[in-house]
Amino acid sequence: MEKIFDSKKAILSFKAVGDNKPRKQTLANLIEDASDESILDLSDVFNNLAPTDEPLEKLAIIDTHHYDI
Repeated sequence: MEKIFDSKKAILSFKAVGDNKPRKQTLANLIEDASDESILDLSDVFNNLAPTDEPLEKLAIIDTHHYDI
């Protein structure tokens, strides 16, 4: 069976001021061959643009694939 690419996205979680629940930003429709390193570089840009009291806390990279049976 062949592994078929569906999607790749990154979810950036920022510390929210005065709230226990983080503020999230999703970057959907990333290209299949985007490396983790390049996505981490992009997250650094977002972290530098975020307010200083709401830093980036977590980055999740989600790859979705399927198999035709």
